[in-house]
Amino acid sequence: MACAAHAGDRVVVRVPEPLSEALANGPSAGRIIVFLKSTRCREEGEPADAPFFSDPQPIYGRAVAGVRVGSEIELTGDGVSAWPGRVDSLDGPFLAQAVFKRSRDEAGVRAAGNMIGPPIEVTLRRDADDAVELELGAAVPAPDTTNTQQIVWIDEPSPMLTRALGRVVRHRAAVVFPPGYHDVNHARRVWPTVYVSPGFGGRMGAAREIARLLWTPESERTIPQAVHVVLDPEGAFGHHGFADSIMNGPRGAALVRELIPLLEERYRLVRTPEARLLTGHSSGGWSSLWLQLTSPDFFGGCWSSAPDPVDFSAFQLNDLYRDENLFTDADGAERGSFRRPVGPMEKVLMTVREEIAMECAIDPSGASGQQWDAWQAMFSPPDATGSMPRRLADPQTGAIDHALVRDFWSPYDISRVVEKRWSKLDPVLRTKVRVLVGDRDNFYLERAVRKLDAKIETLRAATGAKADGAQPERPCIEILPGATHDTAAVISRGRFALEMRAHLKRHGLGD
Repeated sequence: MACAAHAGDRVVVRVPEPLSEALANGPSAGRIIVFLKSTRCREEGEPADAPFFSDPQPIYGRAVAGVRVGSEIELTGDGVSAWPGRVDSLDGPFLAQAVFKRSRDEAGVRAAGNMIGPPIEVTLRRDADDAVELELGAAVPAPDTTNTQQIVWIDEPSPMLTRALGRVVRHRAAVVFPPGYHDVNHARRVWPTVYVSPGFGGRMGAAREIARLLWTPESERTIPQAVHVVLDPEGAFGHHGFADSIMNGPRGAALVRELIPLLEERYRLVRTPEARLLTGHSSGGWSSLWLQLTSPDFFGGCWSSAPDPVDFSAFQLNDLYRDENLFTDADGAERGSFRRPVGPMEKVLMTVREEIAMECAIDPSGASGQQWDAWQAMFSPPDATGSMPRRLADPQTGAIDHALVRDFWSPYDISRVVEKRWSKLDPVLRTKVRVLVGDRDNFYLERAVRKLDAKIETLRAATGAKADGAQPERPCIEILPGATHDTAAVISRGRFALEMRAHLKRHGLGD
């Protein structure tokens, strides 16, 4: 996706002298990326917090072999990836920000060690030669992982992942203790555990908010009194989903066989399935459901909200098995990827074509760390280069690789997993799984959940499966009327907390 700019239009990133030490403390190769954000954009955050789904913004990127003090990197002309096009096609006031993306362990733009300059305001005009001149700034610091009474931070090497990927890979997590854990007079000495998988872009820092809530007096009546472990889902290609995969390694197996046993050995945690609970929202919702269904005897319950597509025949608005094109439907209409309900109507604010084009502008090789590239790393084998995931669809035309879907993606289709292992998973779905999603999810995720729900009902009818009297009366899957992706998170958080408390009490693990 090259950008050939107007002769007078220039996007230049300079590397000032004060950055010499920061440059020396990390790789000198990577990508220089410039993010622009319209000053009229209502989304919060700096330009580098892109992409903004409600207002897709211009992005320019270039691979660099060596960044040095005094360098001037031009992001116009050949070799530049860009969206939506040339600089001279832009008009209006923007905030612009430069990034040197060089982290090899984490895909996020704001990964520790990447260098980010300050946002500056620029005005671009279609009828004039414009120049965007930026400077790199200091390296992103590593997050504060100072241990406290409330939180302990885990950073341990993973032998399984290191062997599989041929480089050192570490388990990272945050362990949040309830107040009673430190009370020598408390009736409970060993504690159940809630494993929290953050959503896309989420990290272990969510542990601080969980700790704040757990340590308020009211929490004893509203939040499961358990040790909460906030997992880190970020890898070299973005959110790895805790699924065993070729590109990301055996993430699920390493969690179950390495990290959790380590935590149960180091801390006072109950070592039985009913004491290991899973929860997450969005991409974290998919991860929690995947882990419960692939390790049904290891975990005691899963509370998943608005999970990423759980049926690949409803992958947002696509049927990956039958549709020819990821970008357009059979009538040639653009497929939406992000919508916003407006009263009884809805407005599509970002299409699949736009989303993938922005990812390609960040990194056309497939290592942007954004949503579609992360899915490809979860489900695909390496491409011809051997180092990047094979693409689901041609990034220029949108043509879907059906052989890839059939041979490599379909084993991760949760509906198909349920069908294939029905006799084993029906009792699990009845007693251990809870899924909530809004019927107006911004990413159309309710479509796949409806498909999964219908598949379960069909299988039960076909096999004559019946619940015994001991089964909970609540449904496995619930569609929340009027709820969006964000409001479903709020609704489910309160419901799940009460349901997890009830689960622990039933198993003699609650106060």
